[in-house]
Amino acid sequence: MKKSNLLIFTLVIAGLFFMATGCAKVIKEEEIKKSAAPSAQAQEEKAVVGKAEEVKQEKVAEQPIKQEAAAAVKEEKIAEQPVTEAPVSEAAAQAGKEASAAAAAGDEMTELTKKDEALFAVYFDFDRFTIMDDMKPVLDKNAQWLKKKDGVKIQIQGHADERGTNEYNIALGERRAQGIKKYLVDSGVNEARLFTISYGEEKPADPGHTEEAWAKNRRGEFVIIK
Repeated sequence: MKKSNLLIFTLVIAGLFFMATGCAKVIKEEEIKKSAAPSAQAQEEKAVVGKAEEVKQEKVAEQPIKQEAAAAVKEEKIAEQPVTEAPVSEAAAQAGKEASAAAAAGDEMTELTKKDEALFAVYFDFDRFTIMDDMKPVLDKNAQWLKKKDGVKIQIQGHADERGTNEYNIALGERRAQGIKKYLVDSGVNEARLFTISYGEEKPADPGHTEEAWAKNRRGEFVIIK
């Protein structure tokens, strides 16, 4: 009887021990799960935050590209805009037309002179203003050209070489120009179309200091003024 009671008691104790051990195990597993749950949740939250940060960085990276694209479009629109000139007053426009017409007329006269090979220079002896015999045929050709172009006005320019004083050479150049003018008028050219000026030694055709250079500088030249 005593052995029987002892066996029962032992079994009861053993059962209680296993029950207690199982409960403790279940409690421990639940605690482990609870402790692990926040960690997983934290990882998920961290992943969400990381994704949001990546999206933010992508948007920030896109902003310069969008700004550059907008700037390029703006530049294209500016380039497409037509360039307009500032309004010009009627007086300024008229003055411009007159100046252009005058320049065109001058160019036409110059080209006409070159084409006809007219108005050749005339040369003089040293310290002389009379027309030399070999220069008269040249002046005859110039006179014929002027009579055909009766609307042209001419400036006759008298020149001298460097020898002599400036005052003397100015006076000599003027006499040479006047001598040419008289010859042309005697040939039938209207005197009102002829004007004279003297440059003396100021505008040499040849800057040299030889007899050959001086011979080129003793001359009378013709310039179309209208």
